[in-house]
Amino acid sequence: MIIGIDIGSHKIVALMGEGLPGGGVRVVGAGHAPAEGIRAGEVVSVEDAAGAIGACVERAERLAGDTFDSAMIGVTGAHVVGTANRAAVPCGRRPRPMDATDVERVLEVAGTVPVEPEREVLHVLPRSYRLDGGSAVDSPIGMEGFRLEAEVHIVTGSLGAFNTVRRCLKLADIDRYRIVMSTLAAAEATVTPDERELGVVVVDLGHALTGIACFADGAIVHTATLKIGGKHLTNDLAVLFQTPFDQAERLKKTHGHVLPEHDDDRAEVDIVPFGEEQVRSVRRRDVSRVLAARADEMASMILAEIERAGFGDHPPAGVVLVGGGTELKGLPHRLQESWRVPVRVGRPTQVAGLTNAAKSPDHAAAVGLLMWAVRGVPDAAVPNVSTNGHAVPLGGMFGWMRETLLPRRDGRRG
Repeated sequence: MIIGIDIGSHKIVALMGEGLPGGGVRVVGAGHAPAEGIRAGEVVSVEDAAGAIGACVERAERLAGDTFDSAMIGVTGAHVVGTANRAAVPCGRRPRPMDATDVERVLEVAGTVPVEPEREVLHVLPRSYRLDGGSAVDSPIGMEGFRLEAEVHIVTGSLGAFNTVRRCLKLADIDRYRIVMSTLAAAEATVTPDERELGVVVVDLGHALTGIACFADGAIVHTATLKIGGKHLTNDLAVLFQTPFDQAERLKKTHGHVLPEHDDDRAEVDIVPFGEEQVRSVRRRDVSRVLAARADEMASMILAEIERAGFGDHPPAGVVLVGGGTELKGLPHRLQESWRVPVRVGRPTQVAGLTNAAKSPDHAAAVGLLMWAVRGVPDAAVPNVSTNGHAVPLGGMFGWMRETLLPRRDGRRG
């Protein structure tokens, strides 16, 4: 039994499940808790965060009637960044067929990049291979050549932030785990092989942060994290209408949307300003205009990251929205109009069991964490270690190698 724990800025989600044929998962337990001790994806109080994680796990285990064997931990934060790298290794004086050892060697070299002492490599994800400078291939195994090249996507983050998460996990009695970038996990649960091949962008709209993952030719090509999220929309309402944050959040969820052109000028909603006991009416169109302005700013920032990924401004398969921010009414439509590309809300697929808990866009990362383990997503990074210092196999230390070399059950290449 595996548990996926997505540590967000607003809430922590834990889903327990097991693998199904074809790379799907059956969810048998779920737990949620406010993200106490966590701010903008980073732990600011170890005791509070550990307590919230422990509460989530306890609820999931109680509902499942079972305990878990290993955990997948989803993390985010502005410190989590991605970069591309490539490397080549000689394979002999004469052309010969490539084998698993050659692939392991070139990935090890490609994943070895200079990083500051305060940073840690989280992922080394294979993108493509080439033999003797030829065209990109999915797997070089069995192909002959003198020199093997590999291109990888490397995700790094703050060593201190990751170690603080590890401290929280230890206090929550979780000692067998792997750490995964939450946005990549959400993509695992919501993006189809065809979308990955054509070119697609996953936008994870969180409470304080927005994660971005861009795919092309079946592989990850760009990751980024922006310091903007749903709380900024709420904060705009709180400031402009001079109302407490919880009142602004309720206003956003109950009456908020980002299509002010659809509002009647006469429609009003009630708020309770600071220092006043009586309600005051404001035009609903004014509320939607505030939210639309912030949504447009978010759209511009996300588009800049999409352009950095090399898509220009038109990823062929469009954009997939996940995360709690997708709940804002009209947001997919406004983003589609702004970007001029298809935009859809990403809901996890290939999920059985507690589908009501698992198929919402704000649970995509937690479901994807389970799938990451079940499918053995290729990752040549040094395995994350448990709090007792032992590497966590989660399907074998070289599970990523098997998946790189053998056909995937879901049709994706490694």
